[in-house]
Amino acid sequence: MRILVALILCASLVVAPSSQATAEEPCEIKACIEVYTQDGKIVIEGRKGSGPKVSKTVAPAPKKTRKATRKPTVKPTVKPPVTPKATTAPKTSSKPKAPVKKATPRTSTSATKAATSLSDKLIEIVPTAGIAYSPSFNPLIKVPVYFWSDIPTVVTKKVEIVGEIVEVELKPTFFWHYGDGVFFVTRKVGSPYPKGEILHTYSKAGHYLIQLITVWDGSFTVEGVVARIPGTVRTVSVLPITVVAAPTRFLQ
Repeated sequence: MRILVALILCASLVVAPSSQATAEEPCEIKACIEVYTQDGKIVIEGRKGSGPKVSKTVAPAPKKTRKATRKPTVKPTVKPPVTPKATTAPKTSSKPKAPVKKATPRTSTSATKAATSLSDKLIEIVPTAGIAYSPSFNPLIKVPVYFWSDIPTVVTKKVEIVGEIVEVELKPTFFWHYGDGVFFVTRKVGSPYPKGEILHTYSKAGHYLIQLITVWDGSFTVEGVVARIPGTVRTVSVLPITVVAAPTRFLQ
């Protein structure tokens, strides 16, 4: 008989100094993909880029050269006296001129289209471990108890975002706390008797609380380029266990 119980107490986050959550920088390539941890989750964020900037060089215009010109010599001329002519009053037209109408500017009735966002964000939640142990009913003191969890040693996910394929690979590290002050760290998930690698022997009878802390870290790949995911995600699972003493028999 197996017991498989998962009780989530908390999900915490350890983040490296992050620039992901700050203001976005302009993306000058085909697409900008960022994978990071936030609030106990794996965040995959993508933004479409504008492409690399091409700088255009403009040749300076040639300078114009001025030629020196000689000033012509002016000879003085003598003008004969002019006799004044009788002036006549200007004729006025009896018809008034029609007023000129000013053209009024036309307003365009076409509506402007709202700009669409090219950003996208997906949030992937890491799995939470379930704990089991064997023997499942009243394990005895001074007898090894085998523990295991249902988490795979590698979790891979493939996501398409802003036209790019992002492959995420996560690996867990297990911290087993048996409740009596002893703990064990491993990358293995364990298994039941007799092939299990995670086992512990209690020396005193009593009620204990098993605590399994799973720390996730990993990397992501975009177009063959591999990068590490900054920060780690931690989940905690607990399960109670009762250990009893073996009955004493007297033989004659």
